[in-house]
Amino acid sequence: MSNDLQTTGTQTVAQFLNGANTKKYVESILQERTGQFVASLVSLANTTYGLTNVEPKSLMFCGLKAAALDLPLDNNLGFAYAVPYKNNKTNTTEAQFQLGWKGLVQLAQRTSLYKNINVLDIREGELVKWDPFTEELELKISPDMEQRDKLPIIGYAGYFELLNGFKKVSYWAKPKVERHGKKFSKSYNFGSSGWKTNFDAMAMKTVIKNLLSKWGPLSTELKEAIKFDQAVIRGELNGEQEPEYIDTVEFLPDVPEDNLAAEFLALDAEIIEKESKDATKQK
Repeated sequence: MSNDLQTTGTQTVAQFLNGANTKKYVESILQERTGQFVASLVSLANTTYGLTNVEPKSLMFCGLKAAALDLPLDNNLGFAYAVPYKNNKTNTTEAQFQLGWKGLVQLAQRTSLYKNINVLDIREGELVKWDPFTEELELKISPDMEQRDKLPIIGYAGYFELLNGFKKVSYWAKPKVERHGKKFSKSYNFGSSGWKTNFDAMAMKTVIKNLLSKWGPLSTELKEAIKFDQAVIRGELNGEQEPEYIDTVEFLPDVPEDNLAAEFLALDAEIIEKESKDATKQK
């Protein structure tokens, strides 16, 4: 990265974002939205566990990516997240850009190709039939939502239908989601991991992202979102940005349970590997 955007170890997020060179860089991208952007990121850093002492550039690029995708970067809304990770290679805490399942659904809707799209937790007694070959899914959803919330979750279902009539359905039993998380998330067993603090949100993201990435039409915007998901974003003054998937990370301990850290390392290893190889070839 250009030295114009280098930080010192003593700079806070507010100091970095209000620096002359940083403001000039952000203004070249966001123009009149710069003030609001800086204020929202400073507020996010001050109110989100682990982000207060995060490496400022990494948080800035999370914010710029969310702005480019027109998704709110707010860990309480569930569209996009800035999640603090300890980078053991550099001994610094960096912010990773991560999509929530709501962000994936919204980006898919913007393509104007989807007639319906949804993901849902399935409760005990609601699954009547699931044939993974014919994709025939039969559910009997409890009409009493209050009573339904008390039933244990046994799995998660994703579904989309395009305007041209093409449909895809997927059902993952809860044990399958658990196996997937343990296999691909290095932080799955950490008490502060998103898998522990909000398993259902992580599970729904798993199902809908897998379904969309394999079968759904992907706009340039959606491809970009998937490419940068679960990555620390590196950027240059010329506007080029590249994702870096940190190999060795340590999830920050003791995140409050009501703060969803939407951590998801290598949700779809095939997509990440392909995008990384494509980016290398283009250099």
